[in-house]
Amino acid sequence: MMNIIQKKLEKSKGRLEVKIKDQNLQKLYQQGSLKALMPDFHENLKQLMLINTAGGITSGDEYDYEFEIDNSNLCISTQAAEKIYSGYGNPANLKINLNLKNNSTVFWLPKELILFNNCNLKRKIDFNLSKDSNLILCENIIFGRTSMKEIFEKGYFSDFWNINFDDKLIHSEAVNTNLIEKKNLNSFSTLNNNSAVATIIIVGKKFLDNIDDLSDILTNNENTNSNYSNWDNKLIVRLLSKDSYNLKFAIDKILSYFFEGSKIPKIWNI
Repeated sequence: MMNIIQKKLEKSKGRLEVKIKDQNLQKLYQQGSLKALMPDFHENLKQLMLINTAGGITSGDEYDYEFEIDNSNLCISTQAAEKIYSGYGNPANLKINLNLKNNSTVFWLPKELILFNNCNLKRKIDFNLSKDSNLILCENIIFGRTSMKEIFEKGYFSDFWNINFDDKLIHSEAVNTNLIEKKNLNSFSTLNNNSAVATIIIVGKKFLDNIDDLSDILTNNENTNSNYSNWDNKLIVRLLSKDSYNLKFAIDKILSYFFEGSKIPKIWNI
């Protein structure tokens, strides 16, 4: 009789801690496959690039991000799209905690999160803002890499977000299901045969005082649909698109509006 040897697969882990105060980097702690760079693009806005040297995420991986932004303005993005590969067993865990203090402004603009077939991910995002801080958060999720003709059939994806403003919870949303299947995503009440979705959440007086003409720049055509709502000291824009290519054009128009004619930071476009 043959003896079957079960090998424990190697998993990727990482922790990143960043503290920026008065526009200066105070702390940068990097562990495992999580890294960060602050490229000098000779632009007015400081920019922080997040890097996962593992090249993607799969079952059992563990990632933990901790940010403290104090009296500073910053754009945070990722080096590339975060790819969530197929996997079995325990889901990968991704935790993000961002604290804004003392009149800080953060543009949270990671590149797309791509869910591959049989993905297995649990994500938790917590943002905490002081009453004089401002935030633009843009998260976009792609179901399957459509540019490579890859089709998303099913996978596990649990996603929880909390946003606190002046110590009060002003926004919470969740995607939590044991199994996401293509047939469920294609109904009119979900993705309606689209494969790319984005949520933009805007908090803070700096941005909310300038939304009168926002409806004029929203994209609504055969490839992309978008709309927004504004209540409870926040603005939420939802976008649904055929693919990531068309989605990015629609997002760019909205970001350009809030950058008030200035160029969108290079870290988002490269």
